[in-house]
Amino acid sequence: MHDQSTTPIPFRRSRRMMAIGLAAVVSIGAFGVAVDAQGGGHTMRQKADVMEQGGGDTYKSKGATLIRTDHSVEVKWKVPTPDPGSYTYPDPAPTHPPIEPGHPEVFTLWMFVFDNPELCSDDVCDGNDVGDTPARGSVYQVDGEIADKHQLRMGGKVRLGQTPEAGLGLSNPLGAEIHVAMAPHGQATDGDGLVTQLNTPAGSPPLWFAAVLLAPGSPGH
Repeated sequence: MHDQSTTPIPFRRSRRMMAIGLAAVVSIGAFGVAVDAQGGGHTMRQKADVMEQGGGDTYKSKGATLIRTDHSVEVKWKVPTPDPGSYTYPDPAPTHPPIEPGHPEVFTLWMFVFDNPELCSDDVCDGNDVGDTPARGSVYQVDGEIADKHQLRMGGKVRLGQTPEAGLGLSNPLGAEIHVAMAPHGQATDGDGLVTQLNTPAGSPPLWFAAVLLAPGSPGH
């Protein structure tokens, strides 16, 4: 595969910038929405295709499921484990262990939440909309796993009031645009190196497997 690796940026800056370009490089997968009323509240379920690195092709049809309630958003991620060496690996940041093919490998899962997607700049929700912006974009890490099986399952829930990695925090779970992205970290190490792999970003969105879940009722839904 053609090398698409990019020069790593310092981790503190990456917290603010790792969403940049995500919507531009990820194709929106087809999905449906089911709505249920539960005791006066609401639950909405959506599914989306998980796209290959760069967003050109589908990696796993309907591999991402999003469950929205009045107070949270929860993602369930199920994809085939990428074969070591079969995809492009990012260059590691100085604080990250070397990123090399091997078995098993580490992957982390990230959620980008845009509370007011209709206010995203240039009509595209991306890193420009993270922080104290009209779109109120926030970034959360929702999981990290050592992928030692053929199927890779990850997931996590973000709640109202939960502190994000960047941004102001989720405030509109039923109406936010949600981007979910899986970052590769290469062969699992041990000790502090493994802790770093499981808890930091690696590379940039063009090298992540990702899914986009539009706000229910938005154009393109």
